[in-house]
Amino acid sequence: MKTKFDSTVQELTPAVVSLRHEFHQHPEIRFEEHWTSDRIASFLDDVGLPYERGLGRGTGIVATLKGPAPGKTVALRADIDGLEMSEQTGLPYASLTPGRMHACGHDGHMACLCGVIQTLSRHRDQLRGTVRFLFQPGEEVAGGARYMVEDGVMEGVDAVFGLHGWPSLPVGQIALKPGRFMASADMFRIDVTGRGCHGAEPAAGIDPIVAAAHMVTGLQTLVSREISPHEPAVVTVGHMEAGNTCNIIPDAALLEGTTRAFDDRIHHELREGIRRVAEQTAAAFRSTASVRFGEVVYPALHNDPAMTDFAREVAIDVLQPENVVELERPLMVAEDFAYYLQEAPGTFLLLGVGSVGGPARPPLHNARYDFNDDAIPTAMALMSTIALRFLGLP
Repeated sequence: MKTKFDSTVQELTPAVVSLRHEFHQHPEIRFEEHWTSDRIASFLDDVGLPYERGLGRGTGIVATLKGPAPGKTVALRADIDGLEMSEQTGLPYASLTPGRMHACGHDGHMACLCGVIQTLSRHRDQLRGTVRFLFQPGEEVAGGARYMVEDGVMEGVDAVFGLHGWPSLPVGQIALKPGRFMASADMFRIDVTGRGCHGAEPAAGIDPIVAAAHMVTGLQTLVSREISPHEPAVVTVGHMEAGNTCNIIPDAALLEGTTRAFDDRIHHELREGIRRVAEQTAAAFRSTASVRFGEVVYPALHNDPAMTDFAREVAIDVLQPENVVELERPLMVAEDFAYYLQEAPGTFLLLGVGSVGGPARPPLHNARYDFNDDAIPTAMALMSTIALRFLGLP
């Protein structure tokens, strides 16, 4: 890795790693990231960078770095929220908050962006334009990017870039793909209502558990029998709840799940299908079903081809060609970075945080996951170079 930022990145990395560990110890979930927001603000004060707080429903921050010459505006984004999980890493800097954990690596994303801020601040005289740094709350479940966009953070932005740590990719590598990159995500809830009775006399009631069980299997046919095999789609029921003892048929059952797709038409077909299967299956078993969909829908993430080509060229220069991976197919996970890409061209990258030659690291959203500090210099050098070179484009 050879860039004009190498000596700066090398000097700053220990402090950025320490900051990452500090973030890791204080995970906070969607729109409750008050300690995190305060800590980022304190960091920005130390750097001397102007910023605006209270965005994205209260805890988002946007910092601005202006070069001496006018020009374009490029935005770089990091998500700042954690997950509702109990950490099992045993690390000396493990979460200090019970039931909260940075299991998706957002602590690393924040630290890397802070490192980019320091790096570019030291090279401010080379900037022709403005770099806008987005610290966004509520990426997990809540689609916090939508609220940041509504607060105007993308106004005047010419391009936007972001990254996500990826444990199956070795440290030192990045992965990208133009066009379809990540799926849309929708959440659904199905409340099934029957009539409770004694488990020994099921004919005296209406069993919502049986109806719900048939719904789970029926919902799988939406993808296998109604969606073209050439169109990737997923319907998953991840939560099923009913009753509290073995010999009582309850009054109600609950199903919750998610859908994934890349095409708006498929997304709407899945919604219609879920409602139809739930309501008509319930009727077949003498029960009723109420279907609700989540307020937040994650759009499919489509990387701009030209900006992806640009990021690839930069990555090849910074990391060497063998460390730049082209994904063969899009991913079924969702990312609210898609909201930013609806406002300006850009691309979303995967940052290798996996082991090199050692045992595999735990996957994302695992209670033993920890962002790999060895990936921090790669992210700092790459994202700093992307910003600098974009501002120099004619």
